[in-house]
Amino acid sequence: MEDKLYQMRTGGQIPTGLPGGFFIYEADGDEKILYAEMNIVNMYGCETYDEFLAHVGGSFKGMVHPDDLMRIENQINAQTIYGEKRHDYVRYRITTKSGDIRYVEDFGHILHRKDGRSFYYVFIVDVDKNEFYNSSNNSFAEAEILSGAQDTDPLTGLFNMSFFYQKIQNMLQSPHGRRQDLSFVQFDIPNFKLYNERHGFKLGDELLCDLARTINDTFEGATVARFSDDHFFVCDTVSREEVIARVEEVYKRMLLSEDVNKKVRVKAGIYFLDDRYPEVGLACDHARLACNSVKNRHDVNYCIYDEMLRDRLRRQQYVVDHIEEAVEKEYVKVYYQPVIRVKTGKICGYEALVRWEDPNIGLLLPSEFVETLEQFHLIHIVDRFVVKKVCLDYKALVDAGEPVVPVSINISRLDFELCDIFGIIENTREEYGMPINMLDIEITESALNDNVGYIKSECEKMRKKGYQIWLDDFGCGYSSLNTIAEYDFDVLKLDLIFLKSFDRNPKTGTLMSYIMEGAKGMSLQPLCEGVETEQHYEFLKKAGCERAQGFFFGKPMPMEETRAFTRNKGLEWETKN
Repeated sequence: MEDKLYQMRTGGQIPTGLPGGFFIYEADGDEKILYAEMNIVNMYGCETYDEFLAHVGGSFKGMVHPDDLMRIENQINAQTIYGEKRHDYVRYRITTKSGDIRYVEDFGHILHRKDGRSFYYVFIVDVDKNEFYNSSNNSFAEAEILSGAQDTDPLTGLFNMSFFYQKIQNMLQSPHGRRQDLSFVQFDIPNFKLYNERHGFKLGDELLCDLARTINDTFEGATVARFSDDHFFVCDTVSREEVIARVEEVYKRMLLSEDVNKKVRVKAGIYFLDDRYPEVGLACDHARLACNSVKNRHDVNYCIYDEMLRDRLRRQQYVVDHIEEAVEKEYVKVYYQPVIRVKTGKICGYEALVRWEDPNIGLLLPSEFVETLEQFHLIHIVDRFVVKKVCLDYKALVDAGEPVVPVSINISRLDFELCDIFGIIENTREEYGMPINMLDIEITESALNDNVGYIKSECEKMRKKGYQIWLDDFGCGYSSLNTIAEYDFDVLKLDLIFLKSFDRNPKTGTLMSYIMEGAKGMSLQPLCEGVETEQHYEFLKKAGCERAQGFFFGKPMPMEETRAFTRNKGLEWETKN
C-alpha cells in the first residue's frame, strides 16, 4: 500500500528563533521521523533538515539521550498506548550536534489512521536545567499528566510491578492475548546486598541499570519490568526455544561485561504459561520459585518451572509445615553409622544422622529436608532434637550395661545464629549424664565461611570445655588448607568424594595420602568416609588413616539395629583404658 503522506509546500509561516518546536514520527517500528520544523532542527545545533536527520539517525530514538531512552519510551507507552489517555508528557535530555546537553519537556499525542498506522504529533520546549529536575513545582495540569510517570521505575526506566500486572492481565483477558504463547521470566543477581556492601550503592545502581538495558535490548518486543531491588520480570510471546536463547544471551552479556566490577552471574527462572485464564501474580510466583531454586547452584544459570519442580516445591512446603509435628511425634529418627579404628578394626564411635519417616509421604532422606530447613531457618529444631535423642540413647545403653563409644553430632552454621547451641548441648548432656568425651561435634567446612569470628569463638569455647571438634566434609566443594591452620580441630573428615574418585583415578590416592600425612603433622586425626569395598579399607590402612566410615562397615540404622548388625559381622567396640 502506498504511504499516504502529505508533502510540505511553502505556505503559511512558522516563527523561528524559538526555544521549542514541533515534529512528527511513526509510532511503530523504528519510530521514523516524518517531519520536523526548523526550530527543532536548530535546537539540535543543525542548519538543515537533512543535517538534523543525519544527526539523530532519522528516528525519534536518536533524538533522546541514550541514558534516558528506555525510561522515556516506557513512559510514553504507558501514557498513550496502554493508558486511558492518548497524550503524554515527559522530560528528557537531548544532545546537540556539537555535544552539548539540553533539557526538554515533551507534549505528545498519538493519532491513529484507519489503515492501522499510528503517528505521534509532538511539541518539545527547551527548559532550564533546574526546572527539568524539579518534579514538585508543576501546575495542576502538568501534575495530572506526570502521574503517568508513576508507571515506571525511576532508576531503570522500566515498567514497575503494578503497571506490569495491569498490562499483562489486560492482555490475558483479550481474545488475542489468550491465543498467544506467553512466557514469564524472572532475573536476579545473587547476593546483590553483598555486592552493594562491597562496591557501594552508586555502582550497585549502575549495575541494575546495565542489567535493565541488557534485558530490554535482548527481549525486544517483550514487556520488561523491575519489581524491586534486583528483581526483574519479563513477559514474552516468542517461542520457548527463543526465550531460553534470550535468557542465555542476557547471562553471557552480563558475565562478559567490560567493567570487571560488573561481571555478575545472573540467575533466571522461566515459567511457560499453561493456563488460559491465569493470574499474573501466580505466573510471576512460578518464575520466581524457579529462579530461587538455582540461586545457590553454580552449575546452572536458569531453571524452568515444571511438574518436577512443582512437586519438589510442594514437598518443600510440606517439610516446613510439618517439621515441628514430626519432631514432637518422633517421625524424625536418629540413625547411627559406625566409625572404625583402621588399625584395630574395632568400632571407635558413631555418627548420628537423621531420617524422617513420615506416615503420609514415606521416608525422607536428609538431602530432601535439611537444605529446606536451613533455607527457612528451622534447622535448629532438628538439631536440638538430635542432641537430646543421642543423650537418651547413650543413657539407655549405659543402663543396660552395654559397651559405649563416642557419638558425633552435626551442627549447622545456622545453629549458632538461631539458638544457643553450645548451651543446649551442655545442658542436655549434663541432664542425661553423658560425659563430654562421649559427645563429639562435627562442623562442615562451608559453615566456617559465615560469621567467622563468632563461630570460631564458640568452637574455641567448646574445645576448652573438653569437646572434640571435627571438620566435616573436607574436600567437598571449595576446600582450603588454610582453614585447618586458622581453627583448632581434633579430627579431619575427608569427604566420600575422595574414595569415589579413587576408584577411577589413581592420582586421588596420592592426594589423599598427602592430606592425611599433613593432617597428622598438625595433630589432626584423619577420618575417611565413603568406605564401600575391601580395596578402600586396605588403602586406608597403608595410607595411615586413623578412622574410617562407610557402608563396608554398616549403613546408618537405629541404634539397636546397627549394634545387632555389627555384632553379626564380628565387629567389637573399643574400650577406654
